[in-house]
Amino acid sequence: MALVSIEGRAAFLLRGLVCLLAGAALACGETLVDETYSGTPLFTFKGRVVAPSDYVNEEDAEVFLLVLWSPGGAAKADKLVAQPGTLRRMAFFRSFEMHLFDEPGPGFLYTTPSGARYAIGRLGGFQDANGNGRKDDSEPLEGYSQNALIRAPEALSASDSPTGAPLSAGWHLVSTPLECPPSGGPQPTPGPDEPVADGECGVRLGDGCKKDADCGGGVCVLNFVGAWGGGACLIPEPPPDGCRQKGSVLLRAPAPDTTAYWIKACTVTEDCGRLHPYQCDQQLRGCRPTAEVVVDVNGREPPRSFCVEQGAPPR
Repeated sequence: MALVSIEGRAAFLLRGLVCLLAGAALACGETLVDETYSGTPLFTFKGRVVAPSDYVNEEDAEVFLLVLWSPGGAAKADKLVAQPGTLRRMAFFRSFEMHLFDEPGPGFLYTTPSGARYAIGRLGGFQDANGNGRKDDSEPLEGYSQNALIRAPEALSASDSPTGAPLSAGWHLVSTPLECPPSGGPQPTPGPDEPVADGECGVRLGDGCKKDADCGGGVCVLNFVGAWGGGACLIPEPPPDGCRQKGSVLLRAPAPDTTAYWIKACTVTEDCGRLHPYQCDQQLRGCRPTAEVVVDVNGREPPRSFCVEQGAPPR
């Protein structure tokens, strides 16, 4: 008979106690992980769940989240599949941290024509109508995150990456829609009327600010396609003085809004020099406050593709 250490037995008994206490809500056969789990997370979502008032029960503001992957890749996201063991209990309008401890299995990975693989998905939310702590067929998903989570087991080339640009191996939380590469043929090239950033404007793009005067030839932006906490120095397009900072990237508002700003370019989040929620968003390889996940529970279906519509600018 194999010997069991005191520490091992204690861990076993502790797990049993946790299962007993949680039994009314979640079966121990489920691979649900909560704060009692002491493993090292592979990735952590930080965010909040929002909803119209008629979706929230004031006496029970509980909502469940889970990770959904698209085995069809970025372009064909019409069939999202839940990853077992990712179900978490959260609350509306409260900040949350959601840890992932398991890799998406082979069945969640999309294989590109060249043989490269990646997983892409988003968070989904539902309300547990019958209180059994599970996602039943009678309980539809009512909300989704707009961000996409990409897991790249190995580095991806521009032709394989759903962002349309080289992507390093790892976990990436990116804004959508994405500039997905075409299924075949050459990569699209900017049109002749596309503005080019080639100037030395003296603007410290991405720096925090309170007013335009803090930004030299730029402007202080507090809200653009979401809140920019602490403000950020950006350059509007077209720039008042005609100068577009060399090395910056252009972020456009969703159509039909024509507002656009030049933002700080980056390769990794450390390039941005800002605290959470600022990150190097691989959608455009630009510094943006997009590391916070917002799950909007509103009853609407998510887009059936993570990719930008043909001819439409990225958000």
